[in-house]
Amino acid sequence: MTPPASPPADIGGNPERGNPKHGDPRHVVLYTDRHLHVTWSSLDSSVRLSGEVDVSNSAALASALARVRDPDRGIVVDAAELRFIDLSGLRALLHPSLRQRGPGRGPDGKGVRLRNVPPYLERLLRLLDGSECR
Repeated sequence: MTPPASPPADIGGNPERGNPKHGDPRHVVLYTDRHLHVTWSSLDSSVRLSGEVDVSNSAALASALARVRDPDRGIVVDAAELRFIDLSGLRALLHPSLRQRGPGRGPDGKGVRLRNVPPYLERLLRLLDGSECR
């Protein structure tokens, strides 16, 4: 299956504008605040996190991830630009409705797959026996 050329109709985001790095209309802003920027990419149907996730924005992150999750393929989250995440953020990222049962598997066999995981997050996930990092 090839990635969709446009965002799913229900994500409610806006194409990013103004920033050369994020100015590509194939990237849709799902959520942004002064600490966190969440975008969806039509190039590979992935979500990119940039900034910090904590109790102030973890519910918004969970909501954004739930809106774009593909039940057939799960969801790929790029964490390369994630500088900080607390336990409420980890819960949002690996929420039971998104998380896969067992290592990397969800209720429907698809869930969250992390890529470009920063060393601090990889260590935290290992300590908490979290999802696979790829």
